[in-house]
Amino acid sequence: MQPPRPEVRSSNTPPGLVCRAVVPTRRQDDGTHRAIMASTTGLPRYSEVDLEAGAPVMALDASALDVLVKGGDRRFVLEGAHRSWAAIQGRYGERAWPLALELARAGAIVIRCRITRDMALGRPLRWYRTQAAAHAAEGETTARSARRTRLRAQSQHALEALAAHGGPPGPAESDAVRGLTDHDFESVLLALRHELDCPTPAPKRTRILIAVAQDLCDGIVHPNARAFSQVHTGHTKTWDDARSVLEASGVTRAVVIALGLRRDSRIGAGGAITCRIAHALLSLDLLRGPVLFRAEQSNLSFSLTGDRLVVVENLQAAETLCDTLVSNTATRDIGIVYCAGMPSTAVIEQISTLADQATKIIIAPDADLGGVRIATAIYQSIASRAQARSVLCDAASTHHVRQRPWAPDSPVWEGLSAALSGPAAALAQGCLDRGYPVEQEAPIVQSVLCHL
Repeated sequence: MQPPRPEVRSSNTPPGLVCRAVVPTRRQDDGTHRAIMASTTGLPRYSEVDLEAGAPVMALDASALDVLVKGGDRRFVLEGAHRSWAAIQGRYGERAWPLALELARAGAIVIRCRITRDMALGRPLRWYRTQAAAHAAEGETTARSARRTRLRAQSQHALEALAAHGGPPGPAESDAVRGLTDHDFESVLLALRHELDCPTPAPKRTRILIAVAQDLCDGIVHPNARAFSQVHTGHTKTWDDARSVLEASGVTRAVVIALGLRRDSRIGAGGAITCRIAHALLSLDLLRGPVLFRAEQSNLSFSLTGDRLVVVENLQAAETLCDTLVSNTATRDIGIVYCAGMPSTAVIEQISTLADQATKIIIAPDADLGGVRIATAIYQSIASRAQARSVLCDAASTHHVRQRPWAPDSPVWEGLSAALSGPAAALAQGCLDRGYPVEQEAPIVQSVLCHL
């Protein structure tokens, strides 16, 4: 049995919280704990205090707390018996203290702090999960397990329904899947089986595959990927990336096209680049770039009319570079390409063709994990002779505004570490050293100008 903890009248106890002394104890032979008293005053001796809710909280509704809306935040707060202040600051940065106070007032945590000699709160040390939060964590675990069970059952049902569908339709059936082969249907079946075989299926990917199986069975065609998302989730952007998810799962492109989920990738071009459309030519330096094109067109090609090529993933940076470089006589020989994030195969092919014609290639992505992957994809797609003429920019090497750091448990760290053996190793190392992303227009532009 622990001795009672006296309340401390600290001069700066935050409103809605009480401050209780953390009294050191010594275990007795009978199993009880005895407070260690100061020899001079005979009072309990302590140097730390706990900040906790003013009134006891018997039950915690995590879903009602705005700070716990995200699943990652719920797990961070509820599933750890305690968290060091260094870990808390690493995740939340400057928001750590006000967020901790909000959680303490809600009864989710107790904040342990130092107490100064003049009875003022000192620096925070860590937080502890309350009993109410522990019960909420158990409820979250139970609910998560139930969701996984339902998802597995739905996957199995979709798998059986599609297998029973019997493959490609006959001539009298819906046009939705006409033209698909046994191989196309098998690609969906294999993807579903793979998710069922995983110890923990990916919820979003699994639900998309289930929806695809249902649509194939029902002969439903959607106008586009957002309509597909609207029908199955109630929101247009929830599954906006359905096409890339399906392709990554091994589902054939024919299935994606048959259900209406294909969405052409975009490429932007400006500056010293000529666009050929069938037999017509257009000098893009006559227009304010970058001019956006749908990349998957067989009659579309580009040629570099200058010597240098700049590839950026940030649209605002591409616009600024086009405005800046085209208007300057010394830099009118530079072509600018906007790859719109991770480039598709069609975009990669266009960039590779332009790179073959350039005496210098500057690749300028965002300084984050996505940028590392984009730079790697572009570098690996161009010919070795063009690779020797290429430069990879780190936008954060120029003046920039410090951003919120990645959480200590973020998968970004692992992704960046894995890239240290690739062509974008220097950019990946820079991201790891900083601990935060840089996705700002001005630093990207400045980094390009530094390499011209």
